[in-house]
Amino acid sequence: MLTRRKFLKKCRDISLLMCGSTLLTRSLAEGFMQLVKDPPPIAFIHAQNCMGCTTSMLYGNDYDFFDLLSHIGGLEVHPALSFSQGTTYIDNLKKIADQGNYLLVIEGSIPAKPREACYLGKDPLFNVLAGYAAKARMVISSGSCASHGGIPASGGNQTGALSVADYLKLQKVEVPQLLIPGCPAHPDHLMGSIAYIAATGKVPPLKKDSQLPAEYFNELLHNRCSRFQHFTQDMFVEDYAKDKDNCLLKKGCRGPITPSDCPVRRWNQRTSVCVESNTPCIGCMSPLWPFDSDLYLETSQVEDLPWSKMKEKVGNRR
Repeated sequence: MLTRRKFLKKCRDISLLMCGSTLLTRSLAEGFMQLVKDPPPIAFIHAQNCMGCTTSMLYGNDYDFFDLLSHIGGLEVHPALSFSQGTTYIDNLKKIADQGNYLLVIEGSIPAKPREACYLGKDPLFNVLAGYAAKARMVISSGSCASHGGIPASGGNQTGALSVADYLKLQKVEVPQLLIPGCPAHPDHLMGSIAYIAATGKVPPLKKDSQLPAEYFNELLHNRCSRFQHFTQDMFVEDYAKDKDNCLLKKGCRGPITPSDCPVRRWNQRTSVCVESNTPCIGCMSPLWPFDSDLYLETSQVEDLPWSKMKEKVGNRR
């Protein structure tokens, strides 16, 4: 998949070839973007969520939110970002759904017991979401709550929270789906996938036996970690205050069971990533998230465990 950064570099190279300078870079980029015909309308629906995924979407690396609005797709309705709110939002959502062939992005898990835990307009979300999904060209689950149930589906699960996929299966709605897990979802993962759909009209290449875009989730976070060399040398963090570069595995890092490109993509316009901040990965993109074991561990809890037992230790699901 061509990232925004690589795309702009190619436009720069073409500009240099054509006129010996980079003056045409932006114009070429805008021209190529205009070649995307009939960008798909996009509608957002919020289920049980904290707005974290929407906030994250505004801070992309390779994909800029305003480029998404201007060139990639038409953000028709969003419960937090649209000017239309309340009944106007519902009316616009129904209008887009009736037209069909739209991308439906869902944030949050779907409460089943009681259904009244989350409403869409005057109706419990559980009762009406299937109707909107059935008319969509594709349903995109943004964030771990939508993708796997997330925190609302953990522990006692007082609302009977379901992932979007489990909900649609229960409702017998068959529609192409894409999962973008994360707590929150990485903005590039979401906007990059939408850009691919807009440009090709196809589902992005998927990781084997999953509905995850392979571009972002084909490798385990552990394998691309900047501290992997320290792992191979059995150099592990024992004291956070003293160890700034060693492997965080024995502090409960879930990188070995979490598919993601976080270490190389990073967050907040490439500022940093959890592990580089000397914090163990909590595995928020793993389908097992959240876990039964403690969020962070002490070295003494895992000191003598073999590798296979270590992965079991950090991968227990609530």
